[in-house]
Formats: sequence, structure tokens, C-alpha cells
Amino acid sequence: MAQRVNRSNATKYYKATFLLALFLLHGMLAVSSFGQDIPLPTQNNGQQSQRPLPSVSISNPLNLTSRSINVHVTGDVPLTGVYKVPVGARVDEVLFGFDILNKQSALEQATLDFRNVLVFTQDGDTLSSDLLAYNYGGKLSENVIVNDGDVIHIRQTNPRFERVSISGEVVRNLDLPFKEGETFEDLLEIAGGFSDYAWTDEIVMFSPERKVMPLSSALTYQVQPNDRFIIRKDDSKRPESTVKLVGEVLQPGIYPILEDETLLEEILLEAGGYTKNPSNLSIIVHRKDDDSKREQSRQSEEELQRFQTDLLRQSRTQRVTPDQLRMSDQYLENFQLFFDELDMEQTYLYVKPEDVQSSGVALADQDSIEVRYTPSHIRLMGQVSKSGFYPLEVGKTVDEYIAEAGGLGPASDDDGIYVIKNISYAWVPAEEATLEPGDILFVDRTPITTYEVDQQLEIQRLEAQLERQESRFRTVISTVNALVSVVLLLTRL
Repeated sequence: MAQRVNRSNATKYYKATFLLALFLLHGMLAVSSFGQDIPLPTQNNGQQSQRPLPSVSISNPLNLTSRSINVHVTGDVPLTGVYKVPVGARVDEVLFGFDILNKQSALEQATLDFRNVLVFTQDGDTLSSDLLAYNYGGKLSENVIVNDGDVIHIRQTNPRFERVSISGEVVRNLDLPFKEGETFEDLLEIAGGFSDYAWTDEIVMFSPERKVMPLSSALTYQVQPNDRFIIRKDDSKRPESTVKLVGEVLQPGIYPILEDETLLEEILLEAGGYTKNPSNLSIIVHRKDDDSKREQSRQSEEELQRFQTDLLRQSRTQRVTPDQLRMSDQYLENFQLFFDELDMEQTYLYVKPEDVQSSGVALADQDSIEVRYTPSHIRLMGQVSKSGFYPLEVGKTVDEYIAEAGGLGPASDDDGIYVIKNISYAWVPAEEATLEPGDILFVDRTPITTYEVDQQLEIQRLEAQLERQESRFRTVISTVNALVSVVLLLTRL
């Protein structure tokens, strides 16, 4: 009876062992076959189709999605070699996702041919990946999937050989390496399509002679090396431009304009005129266009690096010298202040109501116009006994206003009396200024010091004096020692 039980247990043990071995063998076969090159089907039009992702059986006991594969990167990239990438990675992810290249700078500098990135498979096939069509045109099929053992090869571009371009009224002007089999429609997709003001009836091409094609024919045109496409502007389409008017006018709001043609006077008349006496009004035009241009220049490659005082110590090939520095004898620290002032600058245009008609100010898109009320008073601030607002009286001097305010305070600086002009906020010495409505009369103060600071300064002064005395004493002792040494030497002789 015991032998029968043991025989039954042995049979169960052998069956379990056999099933486990079969299970592991199935997993090993799946792993060994995974990662081999997948055949690339071709379309009827000759263009390559996208590689399918590797399929993973649900019976596979291993998590193949977390497995890595080896991909070779060769060519004119700075870091060639073998890289471990996840299964299902694409060419774009390999080149830009593993610190091989910086994506933004590499695409902008255009020194590498990202339109014809080659992928050599283990089966001997050669695939092509167009990363510009993928990144700019959204074509996922141009960003092929890599398999284990694939070789990605990328070459440098020649800026004067076999290039094509599209420019003018498109979203993105492009100058690209030539790509075999590409149509104008493909190139237009990479450029982002036509702008809102494009003339789309005809396409102008230089190759090198000038040709004009209707759009229907141009879309299917096979692009040739050195073709240059120009998209003209439709003169019948005008950009929508507006300005914002606020302040002391009867009808404030947002008004449409013709940029650089509509005058400030026309907008003020359209708004119904002023709500208050024009003699107490000031008109301020904030030029948003100038601000946006300055902001764009700050974002350019040359302006990203802050101005540094070691600029002149760079090599001549690396030196970038602003014109303001090249033609000036100022210290470098002064130029740091100059650029800081540019950052804080506000682009305003000041117009008096009586000068609106004669000034002929033409408005630009997104200008902001403020008609500001200027009360008939001035404001006293700083080291005066009674600061506040005082009526502006013709012929009244600065000293008389200060006397009316109770005189100067005990900490006032007699040389620091300024008139801060209304609207422009310019600081003008009191003896040179003419008081106008809304001006601020400001009396500066002498620097504030505390007892502790005074004591520290006194201690530093005494320490410096003691140091000088000790230095003189050491000099005298050294001189005496030298004389004694000379006398002793002479007596011995």
C-alpha cells in the first residue's frame, strides 16, 4: 500500500516537472525570436510604411515591454556608438532622447540632414526617416520604429548643394536638403501650410528660371534639387489691426484701424471727444509693437546670454560686441546699467490735446491710448513738514510751495530738491524745472545712519590710525637695526 502511494506521488512529481520545463522552454523560444528584424511592407506609391510594434503574447511569462534593445548610432553626430533603448523606440527618440543631440539647437542649426536619416536593418534593408516631416509636419510614418541591431546613420548637410526652399506667406519659412520623391504638397505640410494672407491661386518657383504654376498642378509637382518656391501675398487681404482707447473720452473701447495709416486724431473724433477740459488732459500712447519687438530680440540666440564684464577677454572669434560698446568710451559697468535700463524701459508716446491735429501720429496694431486727467495741483513729498497736494498757482516758486508746506524737515538735503514731471516721471532739479499740473515736488533726505553704524565707523577709523602708527614704528625699528648692524660691522673692521 505504501509503495502504491509513493509511486503515485512520483508520477505527479514527474508530470509537474515536465510541465514546468515545457513552460520555461516556451518562454525561452519567445525571447529568442523577439527583437529580430520585422519585414517592412511597401506601399504601391513606393513610400515606406511604418514598422509595426512587436507583438507580445499574453501567455509569455516575461514582461517584454520593459526589455531594452541595442541600436547603433553612426555618422556625423558627436556621440556615436551603441545605445540601449526601449522596445518600440523610434528614430527621433533615439537621437534626441539619450543626450546624443539637443533637439532644439540641432533642428534650428540645420547642420545635419534630418530629412534623410538612414536606418540599416539586420535583414539588409535600408529605411529612411524624415524627422523634419515628423516634427514640423506631424507625419508619424516618417519616424520609423527601430529594432534590435539596427544602425541609424545621419550625415551632414551641404548648404550649397541640392537644397529646396519654401518661403513667403507660409507659417514657417524653410531651407531644407533635397529629398527624393517629395511633392510640393509634402513640402507645404512641413512649412505649416499657407498663412492667412497667402495668394493661393498661383505658386511661383525658381529652378533656376522663374515659373508660375496653378495650385492644382503645384500640389502634385515632384520637387527637384534647388527648387525655390515663393508664396506671394494677397494684396486684397488686410490684417485686422486694433487699438484700445481708455480714459477721459465719451466712448472708450477697442477700435479697428489700418496700421500705420489711421491717425490718433481720427480715433479721438470717433470716440466722441473728451469728457473734461482738454487743458487738464494728457494723452499717452503705449507702443505695444515696439515692446514685442524688443521681447523677440531678447529671445534670440544672441540676446539669451547676459552682457558680462569679461566680454573683452574672450577670444576674437567668440567675441560678440554690441555697437553701443564698440563706439563708446564708457566703462563696462555702465553698459550693464544701460542694458538694465532697456529691460525696464516702457515705450510711450506723449501728446498734448492741443497738439493732436498737428502731430499726425499714425497708430500701430495693439497700441493702447490713455486720455489721462491731470488735476490742477502739485504734490509735495519727502522732507517737508506738511506733505500733500497744493493748488497750482501761476508764478509761484518752489521755495514758496516749500514754505507753505511748513518748510524743510531736519533731515532734508538742500541739494536734493527735484520736480518729478507728470506723465514722463522725469527728475528735474528744482532750479531748472517749470511746475505744471500733476508734477511732484520731492525733497530728498540725507543718508540715515544709526548709533551702531557710527560707532563701527569710528572703530574702523581708529584701527586704521593705529595700523598706520604701528607701521611707522616698525619702519623706525628696522632702520635703527640696520644702522646698528652697519656700525658694528665697521667697528670690527
